[in-house]
Amino acid sequence: MSTFNAVARYPTLPNWVIYLQCTLFAILNGIWILPETILVRHICLIIGALISIYVIYKNRSLLLSHQALPLGLLLLLFIWVVLRLFILSTDYQTQWYEFSTIWKRTSIGLIFAIGLGISLMQQARCEDGDDKKISPDQARAVQCSWWIVYAGIALPTVIYLIKYLAFYSFTHWGVEIPDFLKLYNDQEHARFFVHKSSYVFFCLPLLAISIARICQAVLQDRLMKMETLVYTISIIAVFFNFYSLVDRNGMLYGFILILIAVGILLVNTLRSKTISKRNLFITLLILALPASLAVYQYRTNHHWNSLVSDARIAVDVDRYDLWKDPDNAQPLNEFGKPVFGSNYERLAWAVVAVRLIEDRPLGYGLVERSFGRLAREKWPESKVQQCHSGWLDWTLGMGIPGLIFLLGAGLLAWHQAKSAPQPWRDLGRWGLGILLLMYCTTELSSKIYIDALIFMIALVIGLNLRPSSKSNIRA
Repeated sequence: MSTFNAVARYPTLPNWVIYLQCTLFAILNGIWILPETILVRHICLIIGALISIYVIYKNRSLLLSHQALPLGLLLLLFIWVVLRLFILSTDYQTQWYEFSTIWKRTSIGLIFAIGLGISLMQQARCEDGDDKKISPDQARAVQCSWWIVYAGIALPTVIYLIKYLAFYSFTHWGVEIPDFLKLYNDQEHARFFVHKSSYVFFCLPLLAISIARICQAVLQDRLMKMETLVYTISIIAVFFNFYSLVDRNGMLYGFILILIAVGILLVNTLRSKTISKRNLFITLLILALPASLAVYQYRTNHHWNSLVSDARIAVDVDRYDLWKDPDNAQPLNEFGKPVFGSNYERLAWAVVAVRLIEDRPLGYGLVERSFGRLAREKWPESKVQQCHSGWLDWTLGMGIPGLIFLLGAGLLAWHQAKSAPQPWRDLGRWGLGILLLMYCTTELSSKIYIDALIFMIALVIGLNLRPSSKSNIRA
């Protein structure tokens, strides 16, 4: 008997098929938030899922590896949704509608994302599992796939900029433009209205990934390349998006990302003498422009200035009931001024949401607007809908088990992404990371956001699924 190490080999798709998968993702991500695009989204999801079924089947043994644990949590989430519908239902008809729409698309997206992740992972690795020694042809293929995926992540930002420039330019010149190019503030009367939360959700990953790629370029002394210009333009474009939308959430998380990046660069600079001081200085200048834009909005937006004083009023939900109905009397803060609605509502609704979770730990059973339904059970005069926190809204809907399964899968996938090959590591660590973080303070518990979040978690899981580089074979 003898023991020797053999390389575990798994089938890899031709590059053109992987490019097709990436293109389907790019189209899907680019139009996800746009009204009147459901048919195209379904086509992308179905074709992507059909390709991925083949990929998953050929690599089915990967599903038994320890890296598949977050996938197991997602599958438990789907099982919990089924049990929640057929055994613990509180509003069967509405829950069935969600089950046959949201969860149908989410399950198809899960299959698509897992297969795409496996394809990209295998494309970026040699047969011996070493992603640092891939051939030049493989490196070019990985870069091609990366830029297609990156283009898809950038597309929502590009579409917004096109609409912004078209709307204000042609309005100034008195030229009529199609409705789909207009920017709207009125959701009820606008067919092509897109809420600013949608732009935050789909633009922040571009910002996070672009900052991460610039950091990598500095650490590897590759800053002076054309791709750095692309990432820099993306960073400025996203911040302009948030600034023009006057979106505090976007600016806040963008500023946090910049602080994290600066901290990483400074720590690595102190630890290593090989990092170019010139590159570090250039990078700090690149990040200084959007950071100054965020600081300027903070100084000119009075909502920030009264945040602490408004918070003292907001947490006392038993004394002040403005949170139930915006038409109720507005309490005055310590400066003798009425509280700002956004400051007050976010904190007051969070307090009420936590209390409702204590009362109904298994949730109401709906992805969308469970907060409003639970609140009206207790306070019939309440007019609330969502509580401005994606994770609280999600827990109110799918209960504490649902939170454990979804957040647990996301955090495990994020943790495992640190061993993924670049540039996919940055997509997992920074792209997925910022999505999980922004769910804390943004109203994201609704159809497209849950679809897209689970898709991103599954994609990162797929990028983490890989065979052991060596397996013992006995002869």
